[in-house]
Amino acid sequence: MIKHLVLNNLVLVDTCEIHFGPSFNAVTGETGAGKTALIEAIGLALGERADTALIRKGCDKAYIEVCFELEAHSKVKELLDEAGLANEEELVIRREISKEGKNRSFVNCRMTPLPLLQKIGSALIDRIGQHAHQALRTSESQRILLDVYGGLEPQLKVFKVAYLHTKECQQNLEKLQQLSLRKERDEETWRFQLEEIETASLKKGEEEAVFEKYQSLAHSHEISEKIDTLLKTLSESPSAVLPQVSRCIKTCDTLLNLSSGLKEASSLLHESHIALSEAIRSFQSYCQNIDSNPGTLQHLENRLSVISRLKRKYGQTFEEIEAYAERIKKELSDLDNLSDALKAAEGALQSASAETDKLAKELTFKREQVAKTFQKELTNLLQDLNMNGAELTIEISPGQRTSHGDDTVQFWLKANTGEHPGLVKDHASGGELSRLLFAIKIALAEKNDTPTLIFDEIDANVGGKTATIIGEKLSQLGKYRQVVCITHFPQVASKADQHFGVQKIETDGRTLTQIKPLLKKEREQELLRMLGGKQLLRSST
Repeated sequence: MIKHLVLNNLVLVDTCEIHFGPSFNAVTGETGAGKTALIEAIGLALGERADTALIRKGCDKAYIEVCFELEAHSKVKELLDEAGLANEEELVIRREISKEGKNRSFVNCRMTPLPLLQKIGSALIDRIGQHAHQALRTSESQRILLDVYGGLEPQLKVFKVAYLHTKECQQNLEKLQQLSLRKERDEETWRFQLEEIETASLKKGEEEAVFEKYQSLAHSHEISEKIDTLLKTLSESPSAVLPQVSRCIKTCDTLLNLSSGLKEASSLLHESHIALSEAIRSFQSYCQNIDSNPGTLQHLENRLSVISRLKRKYGQTFEEIEAYAERIKKELSDLDNLSDALKAAEGALQSASAETDKLAKELTFKREQVAKTFQKELTNLLQDLNMNGAELTIEISPGQRTSHGDDTVQFWLKANTGEHPGLVKDHASGGELSRLLFAIKIALAEKNDTPTLIFDEIDANVGGKTATIIGEKLSQLGKYRQVVCITHFPQVASKADQHFGVQKIETDGRTLTQIKPLLKKEREQELLRMLGGKQLLRSST
């Protein structure tokens, strides 16, 4: 529960510290006195968006600090543990707003991101504003209220897991079915491509070798003519090189007898003779092995054409073509296994759907049972709230399945005796919705573990007699929850255990909002003001 709230430089508040009591706290004041500042401060503590317009004129920043007393085993303690924040008996939330827009949030003196602050705040305070009853105008919000009342969250969580699993199974099956259709269309093409690659029996480095041989055959006549000319020059013509070298060797050998200094030159001549002889034999052998068969040339041309076609279709290198063939083999292998995968996916979906159907029926049955109790309690509460002929009925009807089940939940309200019931979301008036929301909050008070309930003019759109009843109900609620209620009704405020007054004062040419606990005499005066000065409620004395 809230122990104290500190406001500094917020709207018209200079500085203020409020110590709330553990039970029913009423906050009153004239319209425009500054009760809104209190609500906005609490909203900021809950993690609502900060606005620099809230900073008091002439100030650079504002801050709000709220101190909570935590119960031993509360949801907030679990959140603090998960976030690695200090977990003590007290929790302090601080929000700072600056003119520069640098807004910071702290939980137990540690800077905290806004989403975490919002999660912590929602576990600490349940805030019901004067327009909160508008949430009753949707079937979804009515379904949530029914589930909370029945404590169906654990069962709903189990169903949601099954529902999402079924959706995943459905998506997996659809994916496999689409894959099967695509692969069936592509199978013939893949098998043709694989056969084409495998039939070609391409080898690494083959293209270069074939091309080289092809070049030789394509120019064999030209090569033969030129080699023949070389051979004549080297050994066959009258002026051939090799015979002349032989004569030079003989002359050099004679000279060696006269001078040993010519030994190196003689050696070089001998080596050149050997090299020339080897070159001649090599030329002759090459000419003998030249294949001038047109069939061989055609074969090489065909092979180069096959290789070129494979490169054009499947990759620029031997490695790329091989990799493409491996991919095709895998696709075909997957296609062979796809029928088994489809059967498995169909079985998984059938099993998941059966489990989800079972859980959905159980959830519907439970809601129908809870609805009977909930509608009876709400009917009694509405009649207690001066709606004597009121009767609330909760209808559970089949709807499109969602993660929340198969049910459409609708509240029907017969506001007066003899009238026909109407859908709450379509036909209930503002006053009826206000009383229905209040009745729901009373009914859920024991189901909801939120320690603090804040009612912001929840008594709007009701009459004085009903306001008295609301005050009594809030007083009862304050016995096991901390209640803070901003009200314009003295009938409500008079039932509070602690009463805070909000008023505007002027000092040093500035307007200030002052929020303070009222002592007995001050409270009497405030209740008299709220009554218009005519009389004083006896229950406040």
